[in-house]
Amino acid sequence: MQINPLTLPAANKLAADYKNEADNITKLFDYHPYKDFHKRLLDVSERDFNRDELTNVLHKLNKEWGAPEETLKQIDRLNDKQSTVVIGGQQAGLLTGPIYTINKIISILQLAKQQEEALGTPVIPVFWIAGEDHDFEEINHIHCPKKDGDFKKLKFRTRDTGAGKKSVSELELDKQELEKWIAAVFEELPETAHTKDICSLIQEVQNQAANYIDFFARLIFVLFENQGIVLVDSGNPAFRKLETDCFLELIQKQSQISNSVAETLKELERLEYPLAIDAEKSDGNLFYHDDIQGRILLKATENGSWIGKQQEISFSQQELMNIARNTPWKLSNNVVTRPIMQEYMFPTLAFIAGPGEIAYWAALKSGFHVMNLLMPPVVPRLSFTFLDASTKKILTKYHLGVKDVILNGTQATRKAYMETNGRQEIDQVTDGVIEKIKEAHLPIQNMADEMGDDIQALSKKNLTYLLEDIRFMNKRFHKEFEKKYSQELNEFNQLEQILHPHGGLQERIWNPLFLLNHYGMGIISQLTAFPLDMEKGHWVVE
Repeated sequence: MQINPLTLPAANKLAADYKNEADNITKLFDYHPYKDFHKRLLDVSERDFNRDELTNVLHKLNKEWGAPEETLKQIDRLNDKQSTVVIGGQQAGLLTGPIYTINKIISILQLAKQQEEALGTPVIPVFWIAGEDHDFEEINHIHCPKKDGDFKKLKFRTRDTGAGKKSVSELELDKQELEKWIAAVFEELPETAHTKDICSLIQEVQNQAANYIDFFARLIFVLFENQGIVLVDSGNPAFRKLETDCFLELIQKQSQISNSVAETLKELERLEYPLAIDAEKSDGNLFYHDDIQGRILLKATENGSWIGKQQEISFSQQELMNIARNTPWKLSNNVVTRPIMQEYMFPTLAFIAGPGEIAYWAALKSGFHVMNLLMPPVVPRLSFTFLDASTKKILTKYHLGVKDVILNGTQATRKAYMETNGRQEIDQVTDGVIEKIKEAHLPIQNMADEMGDDIQALSKKNLTYLLEDIRFMNKRFHKEFEKKYSQELNEFNQLEQILHPHGGLQERIWNPLFLLNHYGMGIISQLTAFPLDMEKGHWVVE
C-alpha cells in the first residue's frame, strides 16, 4: 500500500483562510492549530477535572460496548493529572456513516500518538458520539454504488414513532428490520475474498447491539481493534449527570454567551464569510427532552423565563436550574454549547474538526471566554481518497491526473473525448440537413400561404414531419455512437463515481464497508499505523 499527500483546496472559504493563517480568522481562535500544544498543555494543567467520576463512567460505557483491553488501559491513564485528550465527534451513523467518520477517528489516533511522543505526557484518543442528536434522517442510510456510475440510497426505516424527535440514544432499534437492511446492503456488494468475513463480523455486532449507539460503538471497536480509541455517548444519562455544574453555569450565563456568539457572527458576515450556524441573542443553546414531545430547543425570554422554540413548554430560570441539578439527562447541548461542554468535561489538548466544524467554531471563542475557558487548538482532520488499481489504470489510459478528477470530475473530459471521436459531427451533419430541408421547403410554404388556412396548416405539419424524421435519426446516431463507445463511457462514469461522487469528495458519499470489501479489514490498522503529517491534510491511498 502506498500513501501519498495531495494538496487540495479547503471545502469552504473560512476553513481555507484558517489553514492559510489569515489574520482575520486566526484571531477568532485561541491557539494555532499545529504549533501551540506545549502552551496548551500548560494551560490545561492549571485546571481541575473530575477525573475519577469521568473514568468510572467511561469504563462502564466502554465495557458495555465490548471495548478491547487497550481502550480500558487508555481510560485508566486519564487518572494521571498530566494526561490530556485529543477529541472529535460525530453522530452514530449506520455502519459508521460516510468515510469521514473513520477519517476523523484516524486523525484523533494519529495526533494523540504524535503529541504524546512530542510532549512526553499521556495523550488519550477520545471519540464523542453525539447520541443526544435527534436528526435520524442524517444517520439512517448509506449510498451504494450502482453499475451506471450513480448511487442507490439504502434507507433504514424504523417503526419508532419518536424518530426525528427523540435523541438517537433513546430510539428503539428494530433488530429484525436491521437484519433485513444489512442483508440488502450486502446484496449490493460485489463478492470478494473479504465479503464473507466482513458479513460475519457485522452480523455478530448486529446481534449484540441493543440500540443505535451500541451498534455504532461495537462496530468502531471491531474496526479499530487494539488502537486504544475511547468512546463516549453524550446522550448517556450517567455521562450527562457529570455535566450538571456546566449546565447550571450555561443557564446563568445564557445572555452573555448568546450575545457574544451573535456579535461574532455579525463580524464574520461583515467579512463576507458564509455563516455556518444561525444564532440570536434569545437562543437558550440548550434542548429539553420531553417524554412525549421529544427534544425541544429552548429560547430565553426578556422576563427571564425559558420557552420551547414553538412555545411547547415554559420554565422559570429556577425551574430549569432545578432540572439541571436533579435530572440533567433531560437537558442537552446545541451546536454552540456542545463544544463548551466538551471542554468542561475533558482535559482537551486538541479538537479534531472537519471543514464545517471549523467554520462554526470560528464563532465560539467569546462563548468559551464567558465560561472562563479557552478554546482548544482546532486541528483540521485528515482526509483520504482511495485509488484502486482499476481506477488508476483508467486514469493512465486517458492521461488524467487524480487531483483534477477529484476536484472537477470527468464531465468536461468525457465531452471533449466524445466530440474528438465523432459525436460532434453527428449534430453538425443533422443540423445541416435540417437547415437545408427548411430552405428547400420554403417554396411549398409560400405556395400554401396563398391557398388558404387549411393547406397552410398542412404544409407546416408536413415540415414538422420531415424534421422529426431527421431528429429521430440524430437520436439513433447518438445511441449507436454511445453503444460503440460504451466501454469508454463506463470508464468515465467509474472515475466520476469513485473520485468525484455527487460532485464532491469520496469521503462524503462512500461508506467504509465498500472499502473494507475491496481491501480487507487490515486497511484501517494500516492507515492508523502509517505516520501521517496532520498539516498535509489530504492523502491518496493506492
